[in-house]
Amino acid sequence: SYHQRTPGHPEVGDLAQVVVCDMRQELKEGNRSIFSRPLSTALVECLKRGEQAVLFLNRRGAATVVQCRDCGYVMVCSRCSVTLTYHGTDMRLLCHMCNRRTSPPRSCPQCRSRRIRYLGVGTQRVMEELRRVVPDASALRWDRDTAGTSEAHERVIESFLKGEAQVLVGTQMLAKGLHVPNVTLVGVILADIGLHSPDFRSGERVFELLCQVAGRAGRGPSPGKVVLQTYNPTNYAVVAASKQDYKLLFNHEVRYRQEHGNPPFNQLVRLVYVHTSAQACQREAQRLGRTLLQTVAVRGLTDVQVVGPAPAYPRRAKGRYRWHIVLKGHNLHAFLEGTDIPTGWTVDVDPISVL
Repeated sequence: SYHQRTPGHPEVGDLAQVVVCDMRQELKEGNRSIFSRPLSTALVECLKRGEQAVLFLNRRGAATVVQCRDCGYVMVCSRCSVTLTYHGTDMRLLCHMCNRRTSPPRSCPQCRSRRIRYLGVGTQRVMEELRRVVPDASALRWDRDTAGTSEAHERVIESFLKGEAQVLVGTQMLAKGLHVPNVTLVGVILADIGLHSPDFRSGERVFELLCQVAGRAGRGPSPGKVVLQTYNPTNYAVVAASKQDYKLLFNHEVRYRQEHGNPPFNQLVRLVYVHTSAQACQREAQRLGRTLLQTVAVRGLTDVQVVGPAPAYPRRAKGRYRWHIVLKGHNLHAFLEGTDIPTGWTVDVDPISVL
C-alpha cells in the first residue's frame, strides 16, 4: 500500500513517498528473502540511475520475539501487555516485567499456523542478501562492529558522501543527521524489530526512528522513496510512521497508556540490582520484592503497584546479572521515602526505559 502526504503542502511537500510492504504476503507468494520484491526492484532502479540507497536495520530494543509469519501475531504477556522474549539457553519465553515463563508455541494461538519465526536479523545478513540482489553494487556497513571509533565513523560517512559506495547498510546511527543529497531510496529491512520490545514506549520509539530514517531519502533535487517492510502493516506505529502523522500516534498512545496505567497517568520508578552471581542477584531481587509488597499491604495503599521482580533485559551485561522491580502508581516519592532500599540497588525515578 502507498501512503503520501498531500503534494504542495507548505510543510510536508518534500517528504519522501513511503511504501508499506506486507512481508506476510511476500511469504505467501513464495518470496523467502529478507528483501521484499518492491525493495529489490527499487534498489536495482535506484542504482541504475546513479543514485545511492540506505538500508536501515533497527537494532534498538531488538529482543528475540516469537511471531507468526502468516498472521503477524506476537506472543504477549497476559499480565503486563508487553512482548514475551525468547531465551535460547533455557528455551523459554520470559516476561521481563513480571518474570512469567512459558514454553514457545508449536503453532500460532491466533491462526493455528505452524510457521513461527524468531525475529532477528544482522547487518551481515543484509549485506549478503544485497549481493544476491545487486551483485555488482558497492556497499558499506555502518554499525558498531565495523565502526567502533569516531574516526572509523567519519571514514564511513566520508566514503559514502564521496560516492565511493552505492549502498550504505546500517543501524540507528544513520537515522539522525545523515545528509547525502544523492540518497533517493531508504529500505527499512524489518520495522517489527524494536516494535515488540518489552517496553510500553516501544511503539513511540519505532515511530520516531522510522520518521527519522525516512527523512534520509530525497534530501537533494530528486524525489525520495522509502520501502518499509513489516509483518504488521496495520500496527498503529507503522501506519502513523508511514504517514508521518504524529497526531495519529498520539491518540492511540494516550488510550493505550491510560488503559494500562502507564505514564503520564501514573508515575514509574525502576529499581535495578546487579551482581556477579546469578543466584545472589535473583535472591536479593525476590527479597526486596516481598518487602515492597508487604509495605504496600501494611500501609493499605491502593494506588501503588509492585511489578516483578524479573530479569532485566538483557539479563546479563558486562559479566553482571541484572534484575529489576518496577513501581507504578501515584505519590511514589512519599512511598520510597518511608521504605528502606538496601545498598546496591539503583533507583531510577521516571525511567526513560523499563528494559
